[in-house]
Amino acid sequence: MNEIQSYKPDKSLSPYISGYIYSTYKSELSEKPFFTPKGTAAIMIPLEINSNSYFDYPNNSSKVYFEKHFPYLFGLMSKLAKFYLKGQFEVFIIVFTPTGLFHFLDGPASQMTDKVMPLDQLGLPELHQKIKHLFESNTEIESCIDPVNNYLIDHFNSIPRKKVSEFIPSVIHQIHMNMGVVNLEEIVEQLGINNRTFQIHFKNQVGISPKLFCRIIRFNSLLFALDSSPTADILSFAIQFGYTDKPHLYKDFKQFLGMTPKEYKQMINNVNALVEKEVKKYFPE
Repeated sequence: MNEIQSYKPDKSLSPYISGYIYSTYKSELSEKPFFTPKGTAAIMIPLEINSNSYFDYPNNSSKVYFEKHFPYLFGLMSKLAKFYLKGQFEVFIIVFTPTGLFHFLDGPASQMTDKVMPLDQLGLPELHQKIKHLFESNTEIESCIDPVNNYLIDHFNSIPRKKVSEFIPSVIHQIHMNMGVVNLEEIVEQLGINNRTFQIHFKNQVGISPKLFCRIIRFNSLLFALDSSPTADILSFAIQFGYTDKPHLYKDFKQFLGMTPKEYKQMINNVNALVEKEVKKYFPE
């Protein structure tokens, strides 16, 4: 069983928060779902989780176990992450905009890159307790949306407003619109700024370098397209996403997905085979 619902934040939060996601997952077997980097940070509140479940990140020797109802801040991810789950997993997620984490933190967004920490360990004990108590006391997700909005509005109003370089949002928009396939040198030249200045501002406000951000957006765009066309030849398909050779493509698959393009294609086909089997069971020829 896997249920996903999304909710829009208050309009005043739109510069910082993309939205809220509620997801519930249940399995009798141990599962190992993977997560590719998405180019945004998030706060995750586990509402139901097996005590033996853990998060493998940022490497295989680093295991993160979660306390029920604790809000955990996930900085921007630069590599593959794996969950080891068993039983029921229910979670509420607050998804930041690409620059939202910069405004949320006291310091650069890059301080949380590839890190996972509860909010109280980040010097935010009051917000931590408010969110924790809210989800401990409520079983209906819809009743939590307005309080979460209010907590976040209060938080952003309570901290000094940071100035974002005016070119960063427009560059992020260009990268998303072009699915990560952009010429950063041309963009910097058009902006009329020093390349080093651009790199520093981008990493400070987004959390990772602009080049890595482009790779992440491009790779997720490729995966989304492949999921819609599982029979396509990956190498040929990848050309339209700016992958010019095998090593180029394999590098991103290994870093962001932990498998080769062929292995991923087999996984898609295996899922499709299971679906086809179920369809034939209920609708025999």
